[in-house]
Amino acid sequence: MTYNDVMKVSMESAAWQDYRASNTGMVVFYSSDPVSELPIREIPEELPTDILPEPNYETGTYGFYGCSKSKVRNSFVKSKIRFLLFMTKYAGTKNDFKDKIFITGFYRISQVADVKKLHIRYCSDYSCLDEDACESLRADEFRFVDIEDAFELTSAVLKSWDIKSRITRQTRIVLNEEQTTTVVEFLKSKADKTSEYVAETERLQPHNLQEEGEDEEE
Repeated sequence: MTYNDVMKVSMESAAWQDYRASNTGMVVFYSSDPVSELPIREIPEELPTDILPEPNYETGTYGFYGCSKSKVRNSFVKSKIRFLLFMTKYAGTKNDFKDKIFITGFYRISQVADVKKLHIRYCSDYSCLDEDACESLRADEFRFVDIEDAFELTSAVLKSWDIKSRITRQTRIVLNEEQTTTVVEFLKSKADKTSEYVAETERLQPHNLQEEGEDEEE
């Protein structure tokens, strides 16, 4: 059911519940892929892999198919935050943007589900074992944009948000409603490239030889 840490079960296996929240936001980090112009998530070179398919813009979920940052997701739900914003240090092929930090997309979270039991059953690695719950997030609206249209996290922006520490993979930034609206409306004003993200991710995705063998046997 898995290739290493990536769960291969239906999204409807979870007991999704409607989620009430304020229009605040949380910014989380993801690694972008070095061989694509689009700032898609990092694609593994081969399978099996421990690189999780997050953000999962194919389904508009976060923390379902793999278990990482469970404390962050649980905190998101506990704080009743609405928008999940995705930032990356651009690693792609457009040199003018290389190594700069951008918010490239957002989720508007409308449902959550405790997937701790699913992760323990189907994943070989999980961060939620000592947690009371493992909240997966599901969006009813999401958008990802070209790197040219992304919201750059300049030193001035970070200073205005009172962020003094260096951005790392572990960084998370909680935004108030005004700050969140500024970023979300900026991204909404740009062309939606989510379908291009999905297509590029699929194009670069390695084939799972074990699964291919199973298909041939059928």
